[in-house]
Amino acid sequence: MARPAPIRLAGMIAATATFAALATETRAQQAPVCDAQTGSTCTSTQTMTGEVTGAVNLDVAVGQLQVTNDVAGNLLVGGVDQAAADLTARQTMTGPSVTARTAVRAPTAHIEDGAAVATTAAANRIALSGSSASITGALDQSAQTPVLAETVADIQYIPAPADFSAHAAANLVQASTNGASHQDLTVRQTNAPSTIEARTDVYVDNAWNLAARAGAGGNRIVLSNAGGSLVATSDQTNQGRVRAAARAQTNLQGQTTVAARAVANETVAGNQDIYLELDNTQLNTGGVEATATYAGVSGYDAYVGAEAVGNSVTGSACSQCGGEVHVTNSQTNDANVTATINATIGSGRAAVVGATAVGNSATFYVSRPGG
Repeated sequence: MARPAPIRLAGMIAATATFAALATETRAQQAPVCDAQTGSTCTSTQTMTGEVTGAVNLDVAVGQLQVTNDVAGNLLVGGVDQAAADLTARQTMTGPSVTARTAVRAPTAHIEDGAAVATTAAANRIALSGSSASITGALDQSAQTPVLAETVADIQYIPAPADFSAHAAANLVQASTNGASHQDLTVRQTNAPSTIEARTDVYVDNAWNLAARAGAGGNRIVLSNAGGSLVATSDQTNQGRVRAAARAQTNLQGQTTVAARAVANETVAGNQDIYLELDNTQLNTGGVEATATYAGVSGYDAYVGAEAVGNSVTGSACSQCGGEVHVTNSQTNDANVTATINATIGSGRAAVVGATAVGNSATFYVSRPGG
């Protein structure tokens, strides 16, 4: 009997998720738009007060399963190619909730060529990119709304790699530039009292290579540059509860990975060139919880990890370029930070288990290009 042909399920499965993204993109396009070639300032203001929901519900038996459910209250995406742009952007989300849910309920299904199922939800998100570009400006994000990303799966048999994940964030800024590029950005993020939660719950009766991951963040900034200087000022305040919970259960398993990570405030600034200047301020007063749970009857290897951090900052520059790192850092955590692991394994070859809970974490280094 012929095997089913691979089927790709992505992005626009959920009409509600697609509509939400289009609504916020349309709002951004109505703001004044600049031509980067003229050197003028780009401005964008986005305000969302409604509910945002994305839902995917599946009962499938296919050769390959790929699902992406991506929801954002406010979304701003921009690119600069061989030019300079100065951006002033403000995003405000105060709606009832931002929710993305994905459920794969196929308890008798065989997914023979593997699976990749990802669910993401963010109140505010900015994504900037450039090649041989200069990106400067000020970005301001403010959120006061519950955010939930949830992935649930019940499948009988997956004899190939299968990755199930859920990621939730209140405020997210990503900027990536390469070539002969430069960044000079001031980013301010505020998450008011709320709950930011990512949940992944997976049961596979017979899994050859299974991963269940959950990641939650109050405020997150990721800046990456090459070919010039990276100068950044980051100011993050989190008052909300941040929770990540990942759970997997198997009857027979080859390798199973369960990972949960929750961080209230996080800044990552990496420059694959000579100069990094970072002024970082972080304040967390909301609880942070990461829980990873695995229950396995019999099999081979199990890896279970939970990481919870109040404030985290990482800065790096290139060693082969004669890299310089100049940092001013202030971190204050006034909340409980908890990492919990629950593991029950009937029989197996190896179990690697680790829990990490840190109030404030700061890492600065100079490395070779590529790591």
